[in-house]
Amino acid sequence: MYWLQILLYGVYAYLALGLIFGLWFVFKGAEQIDGNMHGASWETRLLLLPATIALWVILLNKWLKQR
Repeated sequence: MYWLQILLYGVYAYLALGLIFGLWFVFKGAEQIDGNMHGASWETRLLLLPATIALWVILLNKWLKQR
């Protein structure tokens, strides 16, 4: 049972970091990767948040390579 708790805390940590990164990325960082995001409404950006939270590691890597 102990390994299950460690795994669950790992998932929580991943999602928490994804939420922090996702909020920043959706409202600031997405424009640097995709120029079509310039001028997008906050509703559109909010729709991208769940996928950004789930895939934050890939998006962070892409953003770092872009810089």
